[in-house]
Amino acid sequence: MTNVQHVYDDGLCMQCGTCQGICPTGSVALTWDLRVGYRLSVEEKTCTDCGRCHDACPGPGLDFSASAWWRERNEGAPFEDFLGPWRRLCFGWASDPEVRHTGASGGVATALMQSALETGLVDAVVAVRMSPTNPMEAEAAICRSAADVAACRGSKYNVVAINRVLRRILDEPGRYALVGLPCHIQGLRLAQRRSRRLRERVTLAIGIFCGLTNEPRATAVLARQAGLDLAHVREVSYRGPGWPGGVRFVSAPGLTRRRDYPDYVDRRFMALTPPRCRVCPDALAELADVSVGDAWLDRFEGSDGVSDIVVRTPAGERLLDQAATSLVLQAASPAEIVASQADTYDVKRGACRGRLWLRSLARRPLPEYPGLALSASAADRARSAAGAAQERLFRFLVDRRYPDRRGSSGA
Repeated sequence: MTNVQHVYDDGLCMQCGTCQGICPTGSVALTWDLRVGYRLSVEEKTCTDCGRCHDACPGPGLDFSASAWWRERNEGAPFEDFLGPWRRLCFGWASDPEVRHTGASGGVATALMQSALETGLVDAVVAVRMSPTNPMEAEAAICRSAADVAACRGSKYNVVAINRVLRRILDEPGRYALVGLPCHIQGLRLAQRRSRRLRERVTLAIGIFCGLTNEPRATAVLARQAGLDLAHVREVSYRGPGWPGGVRFVSAPGLTRRRDYPDYVDRRFMALTPPRCRVCPDALAELADVSVGDAWLDRFEGSDGVSDIVVRTPAGERLLDQAATSLVLQAASPAEIVASQADTYDVKRGACRGRLWLRSLARRPLPEYPGLALSASAADRARSAAGAAQERLFRFLVDRRYPDRRGSSGA
């Protein structure tokens, strides 16, 4: 079999949407489900076994060795484990106070996207918004104005198959920037490796730092904890305004509920994480042109948000230079960037190593990451075994406290 059905069946699907976005016959279906995210199926009658979806799938793993093909984009940039390749490191925030205040971590991603449009670097930006028809579902949006970008601002702690939009990009000429998590950028690069058209059209990739994401029902549980009926929820946002902001629900009668971040990111919320995310070691979107994320350092506490900015490629440098008037920048060192991501480092190294070991014990297929040291120590194994047991407990408690009300799509 040369399609991605076995990747999904093996539990290695990253729910990035690349396979559906590049399938030439429309044979890959991704069905959204409130409980787990996306369920994948391949229509064998129309599938031609061309192998494109499989070649572009990041689920089975990715080469992170010094000779990896994707590092050609970095043009000899220095490389450090976890940080990845980098050409310039900064702390930064949007110079516009409103953009900074309304963003998740200083409005840097918003400012970069808006600048790319306004300066003509790209014709459109692919970003993520919450669906206007289903506020529990995150979806891709093609933005062609600063206002469109502003409507997508803020983190989305929810799975999203953003790369489904690659089909539109293949069909609609133009220069695009794509903003996504590490898995989305990996899928994009793998698809670009085979497709000249995607290389020519997606000219910028902005990566968002990622510890773990969540299944849609994590959001549904938060809404129900707030005493809201899911049928009446009309709007969901996870961060902002201000830093670090909080989750906010608006229901049909105009009722608003809010909880501060990171208080709502409790053990129940984090238990509802796709299992494949637990064995992904790419925290800082190493394949992006520019990567951004919250700068979690004591010296920035009380600010209106500051981002780490990792510029990885010449294209990323051009973007940052073009956006210079839209940003306030401070030079950062590799040690400072890594220190600002201490919790994420623990998730993407020690915990990831332990979860890979647990999968191997269960004789489940493992993703492969050549170039990374991912053998679990005794401490990694003990902590991950305890973490997995706790996760199972809290999943059980969530299921008991918030039983499904919509069949397989309930929360």
